[in-house]
Amino acid sequence: MEKEEIDLMIAENQIAFDLDGGENVLEETTLFSKPLLKPKNNDWIKEEVLFVGVKCNHFNISSDFSNMLLCGKKMIDWIMLAGRNCESIIVNDGEDLIDRLIRLNTDKKIIAVFYSDTPLLDKVTFEHICNYFSSHACNYLKLNRGFLVRSDFLKFSTQFVQGNNFLQEKNLYVVENSKDLNFVANALYNKILNYHISNGVIIYGQNTVFIDGDVEIESGVIIEPNNIISGQSIIEKDCVIESGNIIKNSIIGQNCRLKSSYIENSKISNGTVVEPYSKIINEEIK
Repeated sequence: MEKEEIDLMIAENQIAFDLDGGENVLEETTLFSKPLLKPKNNDWIKEEVLFVGVKCNHFNISSDFSNMLLCGKKMIDWIMLAGRNCESIIVNDGEDLIDRLIRLNTDKKIIAVFYSDTPLLDKVTFEHICNYFSSHACNYLKLNRGFLVRSDFLKFSTQFVQGNNFLQEKNLYVVENSKDLNFVANALYNKILNYHISNGVIIYGQNTVFIDGDVEIESGVIIEPNNIISGQSIIEKDCVIESGNIIKNSIIGQNCRLKSSYIENSKISNGTVVEPYSKIINEEIK
């Protein structure tokens, strides 16, 4: 293998990773007792909803909880993904939230508020909540964590009536301690694995394979047990990732085979076989 030192820069958020599966997603939620009619599209949400992410604090877990990494993304980033098609802002918990919302200069008709300690919130659940809010002509809808409120209603009333409280909504599961964090991390890792499997990636020993949320893997890749793939890594089609590799922020070209190696900030060219116990950092392997 010919080696050449490179300055490989992986751009932040370079991959548009969609855990919700795009148009082929099965629209299911535990939020409602009766299924909603699926609208022709949800364009109205983008036009009418302001998504507010609240950076909350759980000092018993971390001194900087909302910026703590979970499956490769910050806690606050996971919830912001749910509202990625909307205009959005991030505020800090502890601020006078209602006063801040009243003072917002927005033309959006609905304000949706979610907290960074509910990282299982996804786009499908968010859209179902918005559709429920709209179809029931709500002024205010209280969730077990977060709420939706009409902007014009907010200007005239800050004394909200107790609304519906969907305690059984699994995608609004609140992380309050280390046990909750472990549960949510496992749920996210499984969701990530299932996403890649549905896209044609073969993964053996799924409970021993850990893939971060910004990793991109093309179809036809085989991943054997005991592998960690993190950061903004890209693995191109027809690769075989044998057991025992750690891959961080690296690009693995087509038809490569990796064997029990450590690869960081590097690029492996098409067709390369990386021999066991190789340590490749900031290099291009041709």
